[in-house]
Amino acid sequence: MLSSPWYPPTPEFVRQLSKALNAITTPGSFAAFREFPWSSMKPILVHDVGHIAGFPLQETVARDLIAKARQAPYGKGSETFVDTSVRNTWELDASQLELSPQWNSVIEDACAWAAKELGVTVPVRAELYKMLIYEKGAMFKAHTDTEKIPGMFGTLVVYLPSTHEGGDLVLKHGGVTKVFRALGTQPSMACWYSDVSHEVLPVTSGIRWVLTYNLAISQPPNQPSPILSTGPSAAGMSVAGLDSLRTALGAWVALPDGHDKPDYLFSLLDHTYTEANISLASLKGADSHRMRCLKDACDMHNVTLYFGLLEKVVKGACEPHFEWIQPRKRRRGKRNGKRYEDSDDDDWHDFSVELDSKLSIKPLLTADGRVVRKSLKLREYVLDRLLIQDCENPFEKAAQQETDYSGYTGNSGATAKHWYRMTVAVLVRNDAVGEFLTPGLSLEEAVHLLQDCLEQCSNLETRRTAVSIVCGLAPLVWGRKRNSRSHLSVYPPLNNFDINLASRFIQVMLENREYKLVSDAITWYGTQTREELFRLIAKRASQDPQCFNHIKDSLLQNILLRHVEDREQLVYALYLPVEPYQSQYRQWAANEVLPGVLCACSVPNAGEEHGGAIARMGSRLGGMGYVKMTVIPLIQEKILSTPFALEAVLALLSYANTGLLDKQTTLELCYPLLKSVLEAMSPSTLLGKKAEEYRAAKQGQQSYRGGFSYVRSEYREALSATRFIYPALLAKGLNYCIQFGWDELVRLFALKVTANIKDIPPGEFGDLWVAFVRELMPALEEANLLSLPRYRELACAILEAYLDKYVGMEQAGVKPVSCDCPDCTDLNRFLASAETEWLLNADIQRTEHVEEKIRQSAQAGIKVAPESVGQNSRALLVKKPRGAEGWVERFKEAMFEFREFHQERLKVLLGSAMTRLPTCVGFV
Repeated sequence: MLSSPWYPPTPEFVRQLSKALNAITTPGSFAAFREFPWSSMKPILVHDVGHIAGFPLQETVARDLIAKARQAPYGKGSETFVDTSVRNTWELDASQLELSPQWNSVIEDACAWAAKELGVTVPVRAELYKMLIYEKGAMFKAHTDTEKIPGMFGTLVVYLPSTHEGGDLVLKHGGVTKVFRALGTQPSMACWYSDVSHEVLPVTSGIRWVLTYNLAISQPPNQPSPILSTGPSAAGMSVAGLDSLRTALGAWVALPDGHDKPDYLFSLLDHTYTEANISLASLKGADSHRMRCLKDACDMHNVTLYFGLLEKVVKGACEPHFEWIQPRKRRRGKRNGKRYEDSDDDDWHDFSVELDSKLSIKPLLTADGRVVRKSLKLREYVLDRLLIQDCENPFEKAAQQETDYSGYTGNSGATAKHWYRMTVAVLVRNDAVGEFLTPGLSLEEAVHLLQDCLEQCSNLETRRTAVSIVCGLAPLVWGRKRNSRSHLSVYPPLNNFDINLASRFIQVMLENREYKLVSDAITWYGTQTREELFRLIAKRASQDPQCFNHIKDSLLQNILLRHVEDREQLVYALYLPVEPYQSQYRQWAANEVLPGVLCACSVPNAGEEHGGAIARMGSRLGGMGYVKMTVIPLIQEKILSTPFALEAVLALLSYANTGLLDKQTTLELCYPLLKSVLEAMSPSTLLGKKAEEYRAAKQGQQSYRGGFSYVRSEYREALSATRFIYPALLAKGLNYCIQFGWDELVRLFALKVTANIKDIPPGEFGDLWVAFVRELMPALEEANLLSLPRYRELACAILEAYLDKYVGMEQAGVKPVSCDCPDCTDLNRFLASAETEWLLNADIQRTEHVEEKIRQSAQAGIKVAPESVGQNSRALLVKKPRGAEGWVERFKEAMFEFREFHQERLKVLLGSAMTRLPTCVGFV
């Protein structure tokens, strides 16, 4: 036999729990029997037989019934078999029967009696199932009933008057045996729970005639669990008894953490249940009363109550039967979707040596019957110490024993597997629910479990249990540290999860005041915490000191991890227009959050969006005093970063225009700042960024590993934003200078650009400087400054440099030929154009003349291919200049750029300078 690890003796609190549970008694038994008067007997209509109104049953009528009946089968696993050595009786289905309306009152009275006798305190109903006829010698070996309809918990048998002897009903449960003997012609009835083992002894004479009913909970439509509010409760137990149960459970929870404090306990149930019918609402007899009292104590002490089918599989060596011809014989039920394998060998194979054993719960369910885990593996020795009942071998009397026997094969000895099952209640401390549920739990199962529990949190009846599961499971699912006592691996980043589930989790935790988990969740979810959820958290923190103390640090850290634009929106969310505020919250937002965010925006690689965010947040949330004391110094520190400083100054000027800041004071502060920005500006180092490219870079710039941001390599250059600038920002800056009459700054800007025009990289003209001229033109037109010489010179300098440095004014290696004949004139026009092919329709003599002129001018990039078409001749000239392969593409790009201009404004802006642009640019 396998030995289990040694553990200390059973703790005192376990013994006290066992004592308290055993002290809980309830009226009722597992089975009951009674007679009822002849006056209750009413006619029965059997199709194809007729009305039966005369009682007791006559021999001729019995034969007519048997003629319309069939041999009754018995169930084995998921299959049914007809075997008269196991069950020998005749049956008629309920569809073959019609009972007169007078039977209704009889059955209603029987239901009330059965409920009282079985200790069921909720209304029950009876559904007609079969009519059974037992002849002489008929019997049914010991078996249990299957649950055939929803809510079924037992069986009701009505003995109809019929002269017979034998056929006694023998019922066994929990070591108690009851024998019911019908008195021949006296009407009587019996009831029992469906898991009770019972058998019908052989009929020695006459005919045993009965109606069988399925007993089930009476359940109104659209009310799935009425028993939760009407069933047995702790109120039915004496105060002293309930207090002792609560005290014993509280002693367990109050133990200091350590090896002697188990995370969970087991309690055996008296009855056995199926997966489809195990819940607090469906418990039977004493189980119902005890577990409801236990549930009451669990709710008081933050313990979650589960139910499950505890299964033990034992493999061992056994004595072989030397079945040389048929070495493998089996007897087993349905397991893992496989059906029984019937066999002639029905022996139970005892082990000579136990080789292995496994313990699991299949499935684990909440108190209201929802499946939490389909299968949960346990360490075998848990029952040695964690079982509340004092039972040396709890599986010794376990129901539904099965065996799988493998006989001697020549290569190995005979072995067998035994399955034992029993129903248990599992008590789990709320702070240990996560660890209890997670062994072997996949990520997909964990998410599904959390989602299911969060949905249950909206139900008042299941809320407490669901919240306890969520509180225990969430830290292990989304936490970033591996818990050494759990079996979870480190999970992937949160972005693999459904963000809706994360949002719902935070909402539920806020509703239940689980602020520590809210704080953890803000950290776990990182930047995926939605803005509306952030506002909800901030609102609660602003009004609840306990919430504020838990989440203030994680809120600030969450903001600082975000992109600057998101960061700005969340800072605004902290300043909620809801009163009253805690003074502590207000001071924290003003003295820690805003300065922290502003400093975070002033990073070495800060770009224009950082500068704008600083100015906007400082102006809107701090006012002019804050701008003077904090924002201006930050801009001065970053004056060399043109995009950052320029955007910050322009944001302040925009608020001066709208009245948010005092205009005169703001202009006095911004003029020297803007002058310093322009003096420090180096046009040759600025990089243009197209809007769509910049947005794409920002969207992909960050990902998260373990809650910390990191920059993906392909976006590192995009994040070095100190040189990237929008052309519209430059135009806006010049526009403000025009608006406020700062001509000195306009001249300074124009001088800076024209003086450095030769150093500007050719590739930056189209994205930045040509686009800048285009953005500036509407403002110049509005101010009637389009024709002003200083702006004309600036525009001409930029456009000429663009055409000269980027496009190129002529093609390298292409020179005109020295001939004025019509064909050579057309040839020169072709050489100077952007065309790459030209078809010369001429005779052979004219074609040879053109070829000769091309050779004389050393046009190496021109190929001439003469062709003959009928009596006519022609030549195809193909141009491929040396060193100017990309000129055509640049030329087409320039055409597109200039077509984007408003043509009338461009003519006014350039004036006579239009003639200074090369004629090869046909659009000018």
